[in-house]
Amino acid sequence: MNVEGDKLSGPYRLMVSVNLDRHEILVVGGGEVAERKARTLIRSGARVRLVSPDATWVIEDMAGEGDVTWECREVVREDFERHDFAVVAVRDADADAIAAMARGAGCLVDVCSDGAKGDFALCAQFETDGCYVGVSSGGRDPSRAALLKRDIMAAGRTKPVRLLTRNSPLAIAQSEMWIEAMSAVGVSAVLRAVTSHGDRDRTSDLSSFGFGAFVKALEDDLLNGVGDCAVHSLKDMPSTLPGDCVIAAVLPRGAVHDLLVTRDGTPLDSLPPGGRVGTSSVRRRAQILSVRPDLECVSCRGNIDTRLFKLKNGEVDALVLAEAGLNRLGKALDFAERLPFVTSAGQGAIAAEVRAGSPLEGVLRLFNHVPTWYEVTAERAFLAHMGLGCVCPIGVRGEYAGGTLELTADVFPFERSEDSDGGRITARIRGKAGSEEEARLIASRLWDEVCDKPLMRSLSSSRGEARP
Repeated sequence: MNVEGDKLSGPYRLMVSVNLDRHEILVVGGGEVAERKARTLIRSGARVRLVSPDATWVIEDMAGEGDVTWECREVVREDFERHDFAVVAVRDADADAIAAMARGAGCLVDVCSDGAKGDFALCAQFETDGCYVGVSSGGRDPSRAALLKRDIMAAGRTKPVRLLTRNSPLAIAQSEMWIEAMSAVGVSAVLRAVTSHGDRDRTSDLSSFGFGAFVKALEDDLLNGVGDCAVHSLKDMPSTLPGDCVIAAVLPRGAVHDLLVTRDGTPLDSLPPGGRVGTSSVRRRAQILSVRPDLECVSCRGNIDTRLFKLKNGEVDALVLAEAGLNRLGKALDFAERLPFVTSAGQGAIAAEVRAGSPLEGVLRLFNHVPTWYEVTAERAFLAHMGLGCVCPIGVRGEYAGGTLELTADVFPFERSEDSDGGRITARIRGKAGSEEEARLIASRLWDEVCDKPLMRSLSSSRGEARP
């Protein structure tokens, strides 16, 4: 199907299928467009060789996993002589010269910046009921082609989407928000409750699991085909996803703050010395003790109602809870105190996770809230940097407005030491963000700034870790 205006026309009028098992496709460029093109080709079974002097962290990960072969250099004529097809995903100013080089070497080329200049264009494609469907504008209007693809996918789905969710009131409420969103485009969905590892074991400290305590069981069922999509509180998701899982989209973010909840509205600075504060988050513990070292933070597991019952019965003197969760359950606690802490990556956001390449991935992208997406992309990218060598309580918060993203980090050591004196690292940067790649670059810049702090150098030195 080739779409231009209201009729089937455009520079490409013949849709073909290429036996990709017989070809290695050359991709020139290392940015977000090259990343998307490489993913499309890989999902179609092609071998991909990517040539660019730099690349996004996603491409670096793909190369590390062996999904693509990345050569970190400028492209040369010999590259095109070894390939039948090439995708040029570079800036407009460089695309013409590279396309001319490709044609001179006898290679057919897709020019991503201007479809009319290319010899072919990759379709927005998907598989359904054993058939491959491609929708193309000949490169002239890819966003419209992608939208039409999603409409076809939604119209062609006859079975309800199976949404995997934890069996807790909050998780079900958040999954129902996705059901409501999908129903707006005629996609029906049903819930399938899964008992997570964290729900089965409500006594162990969450930090002892070594994986996403509330996520892994859902992802296992997703990969095994038990469900089509898993709905998560994004703050529960590790920065690295398993197998072929991807986050397809996030809904508009809710409140990001933590609340201190007491029986009578006592604020944090007025709690009695030795007061017991219930929280199972290492980040919240560190932040509470940084301002009130005379308090005792105790593990407090269970759903929100369970924890509120423990507060009512006097098992704890205060609780720290996420404001978004309380709001979604309709529990407006007027006497709760909003804490001035930098909260966890993804807090307040609800994510939909699918198998990469699933037709549902494109449908869910319709609902992706871009400002929230940029915020959580930067937050999770910073978290991924921390995972490379330093494991410690961390808050990271992105705030996106008017094309600018502000990213703040609050990093604590696990233990007081002679070098750190129980100190902390706070850092903040701002930058323009109009893409995922730019959001990740802001996270990288913040990571560089954090790494230059004396405390981080002492933590890395004490663990014998090299700076990533």
